[in-house]
Amino acid sequence: MRRSLGSFVVLALIAAVPRPAGAIFASPVQAGCYIAAQNDCRVHVDPFTINIASGKKLALFDLVLIQIGGTGAQTVIYDWRPDQSNPAPASGTTYSPTVPSQDLGVSCGSSYELSLQGRDTGDSSTFNLGLTGTFTCPSGLP
Repeated sequence: MRRSLGSFVVLALIAAVPRPAGAIFASPVQAGCYIAAQNDCRVHVDPFTINIASGKKLALFDLVLIQIGGTGAQTVIYDWRPDQSNPAPASGTTYSPTVPSQDLGVSCGSSYELSLQGRDTGDSSTFNLGLTGTFTCPSGLP
């Protein structure tokens, strides 16, 4: 991902987090922040892949943006759940979401982390698949 309008881009990578054996897991996810227009900063998430273990089915996953400092607000920027038009991928396959790249408007100059949370059919609750390091959006253009 390289988006820039005379500004700079900050990238962060989701690090590996211990997961239950045989559960779903995700390839590294990159997220960054760029200036789209004066005082208009956006977080962008690059495409990634979720691997579903044999005998499991993806039940849901969320991308959650966490503001560091300030309010500490958490915003779900992508919520995937299977339905008739979006069936769950088969056990033992991979799934590449297409929508997470949507650009979310955020506060310029603020710091964020991105958490990827998921659940397969064997889990009673979601668990953290990974968390980026802290990345700070550039200050808005003068």
